[in-house]
Amino acid sequence: MLLPFFSSAQVAENDSIKIKEHDVSEIQYTLDSLLSYNYHIEAQQVADSVIQIAKDTYSNTDERIVLLHKRIAEKFADRGFSNIASQYIQQGLSILRSQPSPNYAFIGDMYIYLAQIFRHHQLSNIAINYYEQAAESYEQSEGTNHYYNLINVYMTLGTFHFEVKNFGTSSSYYTKASNIIAKMDTEYRADMVEILNRIAVAQTATGSFKKAQQNLLRSEMIAKKVFGKNALELENVYEQLIDLYIQKSEFDSADIYAVKAVKILKGNIGTTERRQKYERFLADTFFGNREYSLACKWYDVLYDDAYITNQNSLEEIATITDWYITIGEKMERVKQDSLANNVYEKALSVNQKYFGEENLKAASIMHKISRTQTKLNYFEQAEIYTNKAYAIEWDLGTEKDSTQFIVQQIDLAGLLLMKGDTTDAEDLYHKVLELEDDRESRWKAIAFNNLTMIHLSALEYDSANYFAEQLLVYYSTNYGRDYIKTLGCYLLLGNIAFAQGLEQEAVEKYYSKPIRLAPQLFSKKNEVALLANLNLSRYYAELNKEDLSRRYDSYAREIQVYLSSKENYP
Repeated sequence: MLLPFFSSAQVAENDSIKIKEHDVSEIQYTLDSLLSYNYHIEAQQVADSVIQIAKDTYSNTDERIVLLHKRIAEKFADRGFSNIASQYIQQGLSILRSQPSPNYAFIGDMYIYLAQIFRHHQLSNIAINYYEQAAESYEQSEGTNHYYNLINVYMTLGTFHFEVKNFGTSSSYYTKASNIIAKMDTEYRADMVEILNRIAVAQTATGSFKKAQQNLLRSEMIAKKVFGKNALELENVYEQLIDLYIQKSEFDSADIYAVKAVKILKGNIGTTERRQKYERFLADTFFGNREYSLACKWYDVLYDDAYITNQNSLEEIATITDWYITIGEKMERVKQDSLANNVYEKALSVNQKYFGEENLKAASIMHKISRTQTKLNYFEQAEIYTNKAYAIEWDLGTEKDSTQFIVQQIDLAGLLLMKGDTTDAEDLYHKVLELEDDRESRWKAIAFNNLTMIHLSALEYDSANYFAEQLLVYYSTNYGRDYIKTLGCYLLLGNIAFAQGLEQEAVEKYYSKPIRLAPQLFSKKNEVALLANLNLSRYYAELNKEDLSRRYDSYAREIQVYLSSKENYP
């Protein structure tokens, strides 16, 4: 009869091992009983007696005896005695190897089971060794019946090496698996997509981008046929293609597949969080690679996605819009003012759609739009947005005092200066001084400084000197004579005196103070320090003091390089 626990053996398991019924039942009962109480030594003795009965019945190399070893091994393995189980498997393998014509497929099966025993007990290095021996055995086997098992072995080995980042070996095993699948003419199957994806990851990690791309495109084709054009399995392939193109710096191609990937995610229920995380990843990745237009595109996609998803919650829309505004600020920091302006305008549109045309957040955004449009030289539009913003703040603000009006005048004057309209700008600065006549505020300092620069540019030296002196009085009165901005006023006054031809007075009366007390002012990256350095370099050159002349000339050159560079950031 057939022993119950031998009923599912591989290869020759369809044959039965016929032993006297009373012997079988008694031995099986005894073996199960001993193992249930963990009496493994006694259980081994019983198992050996079973094997001996089989050997007395069949020849020593009969494969049914090998099956008996395997089933006994399973009994011990199920109880956690992996070392004893492996001993019985090894005994079975010895019998198989001793055959005149070894059954390599059966040997491969035995190695797989041996590997599974050790893998189950987390002894992966030992298990991998047996998987490798299983692969070698299957490779020597004839026919194709063992192909599925060999594919699984290759995949197991490939995955092991993949996880420990041994990508070269991993790719080799995955490639072997895919080649066998191609031989079987069953390429269009689910696991082939995973195989090709893993091969591509390994190839990408080792710099074989062309091969990786070929395998991913092949995987894409198979995934479309096996899973369909809206399947998440296909989206996974697209994500790998995106990573590949980004590593190759082919950002337009990455963007094309990004659109496809997100389209699939949108077409599948329950992917909102995953989709938005991936949109953020795309945006941040493009930004990190200085592909600012693509980055802004994907930040925009994410913003649309997020606020549409949360359109029933005004609180969420406000939070999302605040985040989107930070993207505009991010674009400004990298000198992408046009992109920043687009972000601010969209944020304003969404804000006004949900919160009304006039609200304080809208006014805040308008100020940002005015700033970016000023940088883009759209002065008239900038002025319109500034006026709108202040009008809203004046109507809705909680503090309706002169300060709000003064800030508006300062901002508008700055816009007028950028337009080249110095007359109207000067009028606004004088209005600020009138409003602040009884107060010592920083708005007064801004007005004095800019009026000085207006008159100096117009070669109106007496007026320029007057406002510079007023600026000096403001800083020395409010901050002290040694305050850095107080000493900075002496540079400005020195420049005015030098322009009037009073070179010695400029140096001895004005430049000398910052030279002694704040020499770092001559390294400041601004027009005032540049002119002061040029003046001092020329002055000392005429006195044949070449060392001093070269020092200030060097400062001037550094400032000129900085001011003329497109990379200088505020």
